[in-house]
Amino acid sequence: MNYFAPGLRELARILDRLGRRARLLWERRKLAQSEGHLGLLGWQQADYDPDTQQHADRLAEYERSQLQLTNESAALGLAVQQLEEQRRSERATFDSQRTERLAAQKPLSKPIEESAKALADLRRERPKLEAQLGIVDKGVADREKNYRDLLSKGEVTPEEQTTVQEWQRQSLSIPHEKLTWRGRLNDLNESEARLQTELQEQRAALSAEIEALKNLEKSFAESDDALVKQIAAHKREKQKLERQINDFEKAKTHPYREIGRILADHRIEPLNQPEALSAVLVQREKILEQEAKMAASLEQSGQENREQVWSGWLIIMALAVLVFGAVWIAFHWR
Repeated sequence: MNYFAPGLRELARILDRLGRRARLLWERRKLAQSEGHLGLLGWQQADYDPDTQQHADRLAEYERSQLQLTNESAALGLAVQQLEEQRRSERATFDSQRTERLAAQKPLSKPIEESAKALADLRRERPKLEAQLGIVDKGVADREKNYRDLLSKGEVTPEEQTTVQEWQRQSLSIPHEKLTWRGRLNDLNESEARLQTELQEQRAALSAEIEALKNLEKSFAESDDALVKQIAAHKREKQKLERQINDFEKAKTHPYREIGRILADHRIEPLNQPEALSAVLVQREKILEQEAKMAASLEQSGQENREQVWSGWLIIMALAVLVFGAVWIAFHWR
């Protein structure tokens, strides 16, 4: 008596059924897809009973809702394109205006530097002129003091008389010299006042250009930020509509399949793709074939002697344990 055969046969059948169950899952999924495709192609071309008509009506409602949402999504997409084009246009205009403002600032900076340098030079010249006037005044005072001291002595020697005459001669030229230095100082004051006025005007013009550039940048930033937010809001709304469209598309799967089953049961071919019906029928035959083989396998398993099957499995398990133990010992005692 072969103790292994019943257990081995049953083990082979169990493994075969496991494979067929996996195959059935795959084939049924393909059948669902084929029936859904058949329903998609032919749901508008047949008259149905009231129960099936409900699926058709539901599909029609889904189609209308999807069309409405698709139109709204397309309108939002167009609005986004227009806003992005507006943003690009405003950016180009801003860049052009900013370049013009920066170009307008360049010729204003150099005159300011030149005026500031000239004003600094005049201010350095002022102490020199004022010091020179002080020297002239001091010379006059010194000569007058010496002249009074000399007269207080009483008699004046010929040499001292010559010195007095030289002082008198120089005293006659002092007013003219003072007038000259005073005139130069007045000219310096006038030049300094004029340069200060010019410098203030130049700085005011530059400040106006800088302020205009700041206002331009601020205005553009605010406008651009508003456009960015508006574009983002439209995109979020468009994504929301697209999710709703996808939800409707998924919801159509069940009605399509139910209608596809009815069409296949009544052998109704789609007008544009009649091969879709053949695909469903072929897939149904494959599933029936697998189910028949599963049923035959179960029937064969039912006819086996269960005691012989379990005995065979126990012997196989014992042999497997012995083989595993021998391999383990051989491996660890090397």
